[in-house]
Amino acid sequence: MSQASAGPLDLVPAREGPAIIAHGGGNTVEGLREWVQAGADYLEVDIWLHRGRFEARHERRISWLPFLYEKWYLRRVPRGRYGLEELMRESAGLGAGIFLDLKNGGAATAALLRRILAVSPHPERIVASSQQWQALRAIRELAPEVDAFYSIDVRAKLDLFLSVVDRDNRPRGVSCRHSLLSENTVKRLHDRGLLVVAWTVDDLERARELVSWGVDGITTHKVEAMRKEFVA
Repeated sequence: MSQASAGPLDLVPAREGPAIIAHGGGNTVEGLREWVQAGADYLEVDIWLHRGRFEARHERRISWLPFLYEKWYLRRVPRGRYGLEELMRESAGLGAGIFLDLKNGGAATAALLRRILAVSPHPERIVASSQQWQALRAIRELAPEVDAFYSIDVRAKLDLFLSVVDRDNRPRGVSCRHSLLSENTVKRLHDRGLLVVAWTVDDLERARELVSWGVDGITTHKVEAMRKEFVA
């Protein structure tokens, strides 16, 4: 059985209802307070390791060129730095946790995260999710106060995770594309002592269904509506 089953983690201690996680809520410093005011329990942020430093952004970089890109646009890298250190400094004291989505870097991310946590003010609650399982295993070794969530985006990865989870004593939960979840899948994960976060859920009816199955967190753009619906 997974080690996680020995001590379930509360994403939001002493409160009923799912954690409300603002999708991309930490990707810009301008949006931090707005998302918290809307009721976010966590600010989700996309973290990339670039030249030995964490950058907070959704877009990918073009190697060795000062451009970021998505499928539908291209833009210059903005002036000034905004990474994990700045995010932690700006969000400390706001009352929301940080939900890291680690995009690259492998085990090197764990050592850098450890150094940042040692010297930077930061929220009390920090979760790290990634599709790079090596990175999460390293985080559990070097920064055990950060709870590791495996990020799952396709059926094959979910099936693989379910087949090996009983032999892996490190995960505290999964952050899963909501369309892959069923009532039975949520139950199987809970039976192994794992928390379940569903992403990205903006449809209220779908959110109600997921909450009825017992999901522990919802990543959404509709923070205010979800909090009004599910948090007393």
